[in-house]
Amino acid sequence: MPPRRERVWPGLLGRYLVLVVVLGLIATSAYAAFDADDRPVVVRLAVAAFVMVVLIHIHSHWRAALDWAPPSSFEQARRPEPVEPKVASVLVRLQRQVEHGVGSRRFFSEVLWPRLVQLGEERGTRSRLPDEPPLGRWRKRGPSLAVIAELVRRVAGER
Repeated sequence: MPPRRERVWPGLLGRYLVLVVVLGLIATSAYAAFDADDRPVVVRLAVAAFVMVVLIHIHSHWRAALDWAPPSSFEQARRPEPVEPKVASVLVRLQRQVEHGVGSRRFFSEVLWPRLVQLGEERGTRSRLPDEPPLGRWRKRGPSLAVIAELVRRVAGER
């Protein structure tokens, strides 16, 4: 949505008036300095300078208006639609289980800890895990994400 443009015309007309006065002073001094044969050229140059400034202003105004305009259906068709990242449902489910394991000590000790122990036994890294599941700081909460990440690293064979 374009920015609000209230009371623009008085300032714009004032700036154009200053431009006309400055161009008039320059053109008058040049008109007096040149011969009679060259005076129409001075007037034409002054008018051309004024018209050029007006056209530049109109061009920038319309360009800004086009930038704020919503894209046409052709422009929308040219743009590729953003691709939604596809994550395997297994990973999403595991992420939710780990987050739930942080929030619930019972879920961690009954679901996630046996899975970590089973993975450790399958990979031959069970000895790197503690015998008992780690406890969280609070009574009903599971261990922190950092502790779970360290357990997963140990099962994976790192360290």
